[in-house]
Amino acid sequence: MDLDAAYIEPLIDDWVEQLQQTVKNERQEQIVNAANFAIPFIAIPASTVNAAFKIAEYLELESNVKYMAVQLYDTYIWKQFWELYKTEISNENNFSEMSWLCKVSTKSSKQTKLSLMSCFQLACKMDSHSGVLRISQILNILHLIDKEAVYTPSMISSSEIRVFKTVGFKMPLYTPLHCIEILLAATGLGENLNMINISTDLLDLAYLQHDRLYMQFYLHYTDKDNLHMEHRAKQMISLKSNLLFLSAAIVYCTTFFLCLDTNVSEEQLLITKLAELSSTTNKDISNMANTLLLIATQE
Repeated sequence: MDLDAAYIEPLIDDWVEQLQQTVKNERQEQIVNAANFAIPFIAIPASTVNAAFKIAEYLELESNVKYMAVQLYDTYIWKQFWELYKTEISNENNFSEMSWLCKVSTKSSKQTKLSLMSCFQLACKMDSHSGVLRISQILNILHLIDKEAVYTPSMISSSEIRVFKTVGFKMPLYTPLHCIEILLAATGLGENLNMINISTDLLDLAYLQHDRLYMQFYLHYTDKDNLHMEHRAKQMISLKSNLLFLSAAIVYCTTFFLCLDTNVSEEQLLITKLAELSSTTNKDISNMANTLLLIATQE
């Protein structure tokens, strides 16, 4: 958000409305079409996220490219798994889920590095600030991280096409970084230059510690009533699928580090505004922000 506030302010409401509508449409589409439903990070381990961050740093890519590549890879792995499952179960009379999972895991692990680089390749083309990621660069990266395997230019091209086709030729329209920038603008916090820097650091941490973050957050939903626990579990899935929720919690958590000169009333107005913009609750945002703060201070 490095544009003059006079140019940004008239657009903020439209940005927020478009962002909210996009998130709502994606969730509705997932409900209608079960094949499109995937809980973020369910198909991607922390080690892969860590590798993606190191690749982005090595290539000096924009932060948004990094998040878009991880998001795209997560979607790709899920959809690939789903397509393979449907094909296998329809062709196999004596289908064994356990043996099939082992076979798919082995096959996928061999393509992980190549597929991840294809996601970076596509993300660079999508981001107007980044240059095209050349095949020679991809080959160089693959050689550095996988010295035993042999990759060719044709394999790079084929992989990019395969990934793009598997995700239905759809690129992520918004990343959590987009959401954070828009929320900062909508709450008037974007004028503080440190806000986006700290928010981005916290977003990195949330990605790298995703399982730990949501596991600790889930402790706020424990209950002895099984029916109540089932209801809470559905709420958790909904929250994990809501990019705006995590982004709102990160924005709120960022204010803890900057020690902004605000009173209780102003703080309450901020969290209420963030809850409204993300279609969640004050309590959920507060719990997530405090969970993230605990992890950040421990790290």
